[in-house]
Amino acid sequence: MDTLEKERIVKKNVLEIFKENFDVTHTDDEILNIKPEKEFSANYIRFYESILDIFLIEDGELKSIKGTVKDTIKKVAELWAIVPNSSATWEWQMQ
Repeated sequence: MDTLEKERIVKKNVLEIFKENFDVTHTDDEILNIKPEKEFSANYIRFYESILDIFLIEDGELKSIKGTVKDTIKKVAELWAIVPNSSATWEWQMQ
């Protein structure tokens, strides 16, 4: 999978995680420029931890994925290691 495809997948998921964690009415473009630790002092760690869990990234990378949402997307796309069968359908993996 190429970098652009990974970024597209990460972006879609990170935006969804953001909306679930912060109950905002911003557009996706507005969300991309938000820095969660500055605008949401209470819940921002849970946002980043959710991203690490979903993309199977080491907890030690928490500091490196902080920043604006668009910076987070780029960094997560770099760190996200695609393992064999990770993009296969769930049914196929269960066989």
